[in-house]
Amino acid sequence: MLDILTALQYGELTGLRGKSPMEAPYTIAEERIICQLHTLEPKAAEAFQKEIQVLALEQRDAAFHTGVRFGAQLMAQLLDEF
Repeated sequence: MLDILTALQYGELTGLRGKSPMEAPYTIAEERIICQLHTLEPKAAEAFQKEIQVLALEQRDAAFHTGVRFGAQLMAQLLDEF
């Protein structure tokens, strides 16, 4: 268990975080964003898409770490009760 938590902390289990944002298969929200990007000039659309990806990755990683912390706290609490 400690090995898994250590790997999570140091980013070694990145496959558990899911697909990268703005890559197929697209979510409904991603499809809407892509449609909006197609209305922009190609260089601006590419730059904006990269910024969206960075923001989405930051949010995804923060949510992932919150879930890991919650799970670890829950497990610790359950083990204390036994």
